[in-house]
Parts: sequence; C-alpha cells; structure tokens
Amino acid sequence: MGRGGRTMKQSRLFPELVLLLAGMIAVVFFMMARESGSTDTPGQIHVIIDDSSDNRWVQFIAGMQQAAEDEGVKVTVIPTGRLTGISEEQALIERAVANGADGVIVQPMTDKDAAGILENLNERISIELVDESTYEIMSNVVGIVSPEHEKIGKELAKEAARFSEKPLSQCTIGVVRSSEILSSAQKKLDGLAEGLREYGAKAAWVQERPDDTSSFKEELALRETPDILIAMDNTALEAAGEYAAASGEDLLVIGTGTSMKALYYLDSGTVSSIVVPEDYMMGYQSVADLSEFIHRSRFLPQRRTISHRVVHRDTLFSEDNQEILFPIQR
Repeated sequence: MGRGGRTMKQSRLFPELVLLLAGMIAVVFFMMARESGSTDTPGQIHVIIDDSSDNRWVQFIAGMQQAAEDEGVKVTVIPTGRLTGISEEQALIERAVANGADGVIVQPMTDKDAAGILENLNERISIELVDESTYEIMSNVVGIVSPEHEKIGKELAKEAARFSEKPLSQCTIGVVRSSEILSSAQKKLDGLAEGLREYGAKAAWVQERPDDTSSFKEELALRETPDILIAMDNTALEAAGEYAAASGEDLLVIGTGTSMKALYYLDSGTVSSIVVPEDYMMGYQSVADLSEFIHRSRFLPQRRTISHRVVHRDTLFSEDNQEILFPIQR
C-alpha cells in the first residue's frame, strides 16, 4: 500500500479514465485520418516525435488537430518508435520533403551535429521545433515551442519537499527517466538537482530507461531503497507508479506527465503530485506558427514557452485542471 492508503481497485477514476483514454485516442486519430484524406488542403505538415503512439502525446496531437482545423492545413503524424538520434530524424525529414510536405514539426534529439543538420535542410522545408528550447532560431526554423524544463525540474523538488514527512536532506531520493538522448531530459534533471540543493539534498541515484517492467523492478531492487521516487517524464512516471503500487512500500512518488495512466496513479493515491506541461497548447501553437508561414509567407521566428501546473489528487477534478488534463473536450 502506498502513501495514499488505497489499493488500485478502490480508485474511483480508473474505469472512467480507461474509457476516456480510448475515446480520446479514437477521436483524435479519426480526425487526423479524415484531415489526411483531404486532397485540397493547401498546406501539408508532417510531425516527427519520439515514440509517436505513446499516450503522452494524446493532448499534444489534440492541440495540433484543433489548429489544423482552424488554420486549414493537413497534419500527418509520422509513426515512430523510440528514435535513436538525429540521423534517424534527418531521414524522416528527408522523406517528408520527398512526400511533398511544406513544413515539419520536429522534437529534436540531442546531438552535436543537430544544428548543422537542420541548417543543411535550409530552403527545402520549413521546420518548427517542439519540446526543446536549446537551439537558436535558425534560418530554416520557423519557431520553437517548449515547456520550461528547468522550472519543471525545480517544481518536482519543491513538491517532494511539500509531501515528504522529513527534511529532504535526510531522505534517500531516487530518480527515474526514460530518455537520455533528449536534451529536455537533461534540463529537467539539472533543474531538479538545483531545486534539491536548495533543501540541502541530492539524488542518491538515477535509473535510466524503465521500458521493460520486469528488468526495471530488478534494477530498482539493486538500488539503495528510496524514500522518494521522482519521475522525470511520462514513461518514467507510469513505471514508477506501477512499481510503487505493486511493491507495497511506503514510497513517496512525484513526477511529471500527462497520460491517463499517470493520472490514474494520482487518483489512486500511489502518486502524490504531478507537474503537467500544457502539451495541448504546445501542439496547437506549433501548427499555428508553421501554418502562418506556409499560408502567408510571413517569417516571424518565435521562441515560445508553454506553462505547466501542479496537480494533486484533491485538485484533479477542478475546473481549471479539467481544461488542461482533458483538452479534447474543448
């Protein structure tokens, strides 16, 4: 039993969340497919994101679809698994060019050659970057839309201090993250480290890539037993929630994420706090910016940041949070 004091079967939200998630995914991809079937849409935008079918992208895709309808463009999310690096993204962008795309939305991988590769695509296709703010606005980049990852990391430290029953300096803190090739992941980790230092604390260990549930549990068993488990992304938060629910340990779980499964663990009491980036707005704004350039040939490079909010179990169903957590209902 976790700190929430409730079992998974006792959650009042789980059946509703499962049905809602299924409905959201079905509606979003039906609408995307309908848009893709259009032959008279003036602008074509391809989207390249890491593990495109992952639940974390539901809100992002919903935002893109709304913007596509508002702007009159065709948006195609390219099916991907876990991306291995910038060279794979380059191949996907080249394919988008060959398939007649006017613009591409890219979640860039961390690589010393990334900026050069993107620059070499100049004059061939317009690019909007998402979920990443390291790159300067380049000649072929229409804009950048990203959460403030360092602030999210600091927020996670603050939430750990809020819910911990003892000072963080006296706690064993474990950190879980699912990707090391996204610089956004490192930025959040840096923000967390800075936030923990303010409390005289630091992470005892960092566990990478919790993709395989069984091996993840085995690897955690070899670590120093944590008092607090902090998840740095949605995949990590789902894995941490599953681990905490199954282990029965008195474990404080804090994390950042957006999926229905992550919210279920919050509602069941397994997770105490989630920092939720406004992915819907990131999706909407990225399409709107690129469409503005495609339709009107206006080149107004923008670096935009999207906000985030902290959600607890008792605020999960507040009106304001409903707009962020279930944006497809807008």
